[in-house]
Amino acid sequence: MSQVSRQSSFPRRFHAYLAERFPPLNYGVLIVCYYSSNQFLAQTLENPGSAVHYSISSLMGALTLLAMFFHLRVFDDHKDAERDLRFFPQRVLSRGLVTLRQLKVAGALAIGLELLLGAWRGPAALSAVLLALGFSLMMLKEFFVREWLNRHFLLYAVSHMLIMPLLALVAYSFTTGKYPWQAPSWFWLYAFVGVFVTFNWEISRKIRAPEDEVAGLDSYSQIFGAYGAAYLVILIRVVDTLLVSLVGWHLGLSALFYGALAALFLLCLVGLLQFRFRTSRVTARRMESYAGIYIIAFDLILAVEIARAYPFRLF
Repeated sequence: MSQVSRQSSFPRRFHAYLAERFPPLNYGVLIVCYYSSNQFLAQTLENPGSAVHYSISSLMGALTLLAMFFHLRVFDDHKDAERDLRFFPQRVLSRGLVTLRQLKVAGALAIGLELLLGAWRGPAALSAVLLALGFSLMMLKEFFVREWLNRHFLLYAVSHMLIMPLLALVAYSFTTGKYPWQAPSWFWLYAFVGVFVTFNWEISRKIRAPEDEVAGLDSYSQIFGAYGAAYLVILIRVVDTLLVSLVGWHLGLSALFYGALAALFLLCLVGLLQFRFRTSRVTARRMESYAGIYIIAFDLILAVEIARAYPFRLF
């Protein structure tokens, strides 16, 4: 990225932006796991005993979610542009290698793709896309209470995490052809797991060793103290692990499922203990890494276990 300059071609500069803020491979893996778990759960709940499977709708729905995650990144970069210019001058956007205007065009193209694919799938999928899009626009405007939210850092984060159930409902509507409000209660429960899992990662990535705190740059370790924030991470992890376990219990999944969840929980606990007793920049970043692993792994575990426990065909 250091070799990219304003004289570089736009594709190269945009690739540098993606590598920094929206790594395609990372998000591709995330979407495959996230969509598979929500799709298989929707199919199992709506058609008990029928085979779970992929279809052309799976591809269209996954592309829609990928576009949504991208336009959320673009929205965030617009909201945080002034702060990032101050605190992260080395970033591609801060250096002017990619401009906000160019990102606005890219975000508009992503939103256009979402609407096109939603319309292709039908009115139910389109309604789910519109609900998620509408909420994301409210996030962009920071619910029209920007100054107030900025004074309440924790509430600010929670309000933005609430888009996660709406993204899960996009997968539900693409999968079933039903409206999001028709989703069964067990799907809603799993949809809200995403709030806790994402919130856990959000806190984990904003825990810093005392020497790395920066005046004016918010962090959860500033609010709760370094160890208080780390304990909050584990508390949230207990909640989301229990919720996923309840879904597994309802589906009658095997002990392997719970063993895998326990292993993931222990990994995060190890991260906490490392940070607690060897507080440093390295152990702080390790907590973020473990939270990121959990985001992908818990969806993958559920998808694999449903495919193993129920009839499965590829297409």
